[in-house]
Amino acid sequence: MIAFREISPKGGLQAALLIADRLNWGLGGVFMWIANACLIVMLALTTVTIVGRPFGFSAYWIWPWTMVFFVWLSFFGFFAVVARLKDVRIDFLANHLGRWGYPATRLLSDVCALALCAVLLKLFPTVLATSSGVVDGAIFPDGEELPRQALSIPLFVSAFLICISALIDMGKMFAGLPENLTEHHPET
Repeated sequence: MIAFREISPKGGLQAALLIADRLNWGLGGVFMWIANACLIVMLALTTVTIVGRPFGFSAYWIWPWTMVFFVWLSFFGFFAVVARLKDVRIDFLANHLGRWGYPATRLLSDVCALALCAVLLKLFPTVLATSSGVVDGAIFPDGEELPRQALSIPLFVSAFLICISALIDMGKMFAGLPENLTEHHPET
């Protein structure tokens, strides 16, 4: 990753934006670990189910928890993908647009991410209000079931953090700082 080339900030604004960008990168790593932990738990529960069947072991709560961890994996991974630069790049378009290609596509992607996540965040109260009840079968050791609202909280946290990430990148752009880039593109 070459996201953090040695850049000497010119002033307090650039220094603050670079610090915020590094914090955002680190938080993206935390969310990546959380998403990976969800995947490991999901795969472990599935393995227990597959291995246990020939021995007559079956726990009805495994399937609902596997689905919960799948949803959480997707929603925590939403921010991790954006913050850790694993999302889709449109470099081919930027290259064809000439000198203004990279700034234009950078701004366009930030504005689109900001708009999409702002719509998601606007829907947050509606989603919470309509997500009543529990996730059937996702039982805790004390017998309580997981509230349905718990499924969508990671999505809204990720959407909020993506908004912050887009604002940081737009701030960097207007302050004259380069965008973060990965060292490789999977398609090459």
